[in-house]
Amino acid sequence: MAADSRHVLLFGASNLVLGWQALMRQLQQRLSQPLQLHACLGMGRSYLRPSRCLQRVLPGVLESRIWQNLPAPAAAPPLVLLTDVGNDIIYRYAPPDIQQAVGETVQRIRSWDPRADIVLTGLPLAALNDLTPFRFLLARRLLFQGSPLTLSEACEQASQLQHLLTVLAADQGLRLVHPDRAWYGLDPIHYRRGFRDTAFATYFDQWAELGAAAAAPDVAMQKPSLKPPLPVSADVLRRGRLVVTPQPVFRTSRLQVSAW
Repeated sequence: MAADSRHVLLFGASNLVLGWQALMRQLQQRLSQPLQLHACLGMGRSYLRPSRCLQRVLPGVLESRIWQNLPAPAAAPPLVLLTDVGNDIIYRYAPPDIQQAVGETVQRIRSWDPRADIVLTGLPLAALNDLTPFRFLLARRLLFQGSPLTLSEACEQASQLQHLLTVLAADQGLRLVHPDRAWYGLDPIHYRRGFRDTAFATYFDQWAELGAAAAAPDVAMQKPSLKPPLPVSADVLRRGRLVVTPQPVFRTSRLQVSAW
């Protein structure tokens, strides 16, 4: 790709999957230069350990091959989004361990390029606290089958993790953005379809360089957004068999997408 391409790193789970086209629109509206996008995503993705969804298993963010495949730093600082951190509560990891995993992710990013502009999203506490026991059990059964987590445990641990993320953000100089209650419906953890663009626009506008530009976009200069398909991760275990997909999975002169 061009020497002036911009590196964007996305770390998350189901909200990145379900909102893929929305986030791609919002990125391309804000960044005019060619993009190299590296994503760790997937339904139920964990930051700490391998996670299963139906018949496939993805490595945890810290175990993924993104760390061996990041390109040499570009002229401009990389832009990074860390989201969907609360999944690991469902997997019964203690909030301090989750905070440590997110902190390790930040340290690895900063070791690669200390200029990285990192946005961290908070947990949807308002949506979670609005749940009735019946709705919680229904959501848990649909989204995380087999989890024994109770509603009271989920609320308590989410609140504790939110506090720890606030501390981490302050210590590491991250921009912590809290999701809006209006973005969620009956499902307490996934953005409603009509609010996905709003959610990602809100997050991306927290990148220091882009916030001011997004407030007054030059419509005349915007190009039609490319629509790459949801990328297939490099290493996926399916029915006990490792399936390796060469990366990048999408490449044009304007956009390159790799998934890890």
